[in-house]
Amino acid sequence: MLLFASLEGHAIGPTPRESLLLDFATYARFFIAVPLIFTAESVVGPRILAAGLRLVQGGIVQSEDHPAFLAAAARARQRRDAVLPEVLFLLVALVGAWFATIEQLGGLSTTTWHTVITPAGLHISPAGLWYQFVAIPLVQFFLFRWLWRLAIWTLFLWDMSRLRLNLIATHTDMAAGVGFLGVAHVSLSIFPFALSCVLSAEIAFRVRFEGMDLVTLRSMGSLLFAYLLFVEFVTFGPLLIFVPILARVRREGLRSYGMLVQWHNKLFDEKWIERNGQNDETPLGNPDMSSLVDLGSSFTVVRQMSIFPVGRTQLIQVAVVACLPGLPLVLLVLPFAEVLRLLAGVIT
Repeated sequence: MLLFASLEGHAIGPTPRESLLLDFATYARFFIAVPLIFTAESVVGPRILAAGLRLVQGGIVQSEDHPAFLAAAARARQRRDAVLPEVLFLLVALVGAWFATIEQLGGLSTTTWHTVITPAGLHISPAGLWYQFVAIPLVQFFLFRWLWRLAIWTLFLWDMSRLRLNLIATHTDMAAGVGFLGVAHVSLSIFPFALSCVLSAEIAFRVRFEGMDLVTLRSMGSLLFAYLLFVEFVTFGPLLIFVPILARVRREGLRSYGMLVQWHNKLFDEKWIERNGQNDETPLGNPDMSSLVDLGSSFTVVRQMSIFPVGRTQLIQVAVVACLPGLPLVLLVLPFAEVLRLLAGVIT
């Protein structure tokens, strides 16, 4: 693209939009987003695989359901290795390169380094042809490929949810023993980070060269909130499959442990309260006291159990990672001295 753009005089063109070397989004797309997508093979894949295996290694999938687990894993491998979905993704990427880029979604309708708008219509430069037929389809193809893998993982989790899982309401992860799934899904935040880099680079271009100001950025707050909701849903959405199961485990745990606490406390009350200490035992160091505390702690764990296997920490981690690429925008809109002054005001 740089070679073609240089031959056409669009490496540094008459306007920033017509200059490839000034297009921040292109840098972010091909120097950050694409390497991160490839890096995800060694970051996301092993963590998701380990989470799937832990369902068996941790005894959550019972021994009699091991054949069903192996069958579900085999279906997942078959879907992953299928050729037809990848052919479809390639076709969709070739079409999407013309209709689903940052420029089209942002409503950009001016001449750029890869397109020229004339009275006769839209003219695609040689650099634009490479951009539209090779570069952008490549990015979108690998993105669709990862979305398909996420769908495969979701189908695998659906198969697991239909088994008789060994879930324990008193598990200290507050998710009946499957809280590790939420931790594994945090690795998927590599994709929101890559997307945020491209979006932030496009906004940075508009701030630097097209006069977008702080007021306009503030008006985008609702869009940022919607974007974060979308990111959280895509990252943790597959785990919603376990919500009905965990809700049932919590209800049964509250009922079972509630009855046990009632029975235990009744016996404790009869022994230590109603008899008014008229027995030969001393409460100091007595195991009855310890059992009362332990049972109360177990019931508290069940009551505080979450029906969604994702903790607040994981939600915050993904949100922070998705927002990190936008932090440099503050320095573009506000002078560095003003930022220091605001920070000093917060500290003091």
